[in-house]
Amino acid sequence: MIELHQYCPEQKQWQISDFQALRYPLLSDTKIWINLTAANQMEQRQVLEFFRIHPVIAEDFLRERHPPKMEFSDSFSLLILRGFSGPDFSDYPGHSQISVLFNDQVILVKYHSHLDDSKIDLPFSAMQGIDKFKDWIKKYIHAVSGTYLEKLLQFEDELGELEDSMQTNGNDQKMAQIMKYRSVFRKIDRNLAYQKEMFSDLLYEEDASHPFKRHFDSIELRDFYEKFERLHSMTQMYYDQLSDLVGSYISTSSHQINEKMKVLTMLSAVFIPLTFIVGVYGMNFKYMPELDNPFGYYITWGLMLGLAVGLLAYFKIRRWW
Repeated sequence: MIELHQYCPEQKQWQISDFQALRYPLLSDTKIWINLTAANQMEQRQVLEFFRIHPVIAEDFLRERHPPKMEFSDSFSLLILRGFSGPDFSDYPGHSQISVLFNDQVILVKYHSHLDDSKIDLPFSAMQGIDKFKDWIKKYIHAVSGTYLEKLLQFEDELGELEDSMQTNGNDQKMAQIMKYRSVFRKIDRNLAYQKEMFSDLLYEEDASHPFKRHFDSIELRDFYEKFERLHSMTQMYYDQLSDLVGSYISTSSHQINEKMKVLTMLSAVFIPLTFIVGVYGMNFKYMPELDNPFGYYITWGLMLGLAVGLLAYFKIRRWW
């Protein structure tokens, strides 16, 4: 289903219209907003062919899985953005993607998500009072950045609690949770890096005739860049903190293992010579000098106890226990 709204200059308001009633080229004062999210493949291609969209641009626009990008062809600009569709960072269910094709008269929107998350699929009612398409694009960009910001701010408190619990009662279950978070943040980092670099390149674009520079001034472009730069920095910071927790847990576990191995080593050092003595006197030889000594048994015990106490005293002096 093609959702189409057309601006009526006479009444100065938007009206629901039928795509079949459109005629190309459009009149100079015509403005059209079309949502192709619920449209089938045939309807989507029909709309793109109607507006003479370049086949390469049309293919990118229709793809449900495409890295964030900005592209221009003829009079149309393509903007693809990725938001985060999960309720939190405990899992990565996939991304929510919005693709926007626009010029001064037409804006085409297509939304895709693995979950029922419509935070960036802004309905037409949310923008009825807006008559400039640049303001629509700003709304979409802010909505996409908002899908990350809200959850990142919530995760800050959760990360603090996780750090405290790992210091007092770290275990393998919490470690598995941290590893899951790291995996999610790695994927988010990739999406945000694409979008940050996209607006960074645009911000330092020297060509004043660049289509996006015609729609937005430098302050707005810097605002777009700073939004995603902050989100990307926060994501990297949390990823590094999670990595530090992993390293700390591994170091703590290794230290605990080393302490246990030290105890086992000391016990082995004590009992190995005692075992040797027992082994010697356990040999069944008929002629052994010590066997005729009436105090041989007690002498052997004294030698063994003295040796054990001596070794333990040596370990204590060396501060091994």
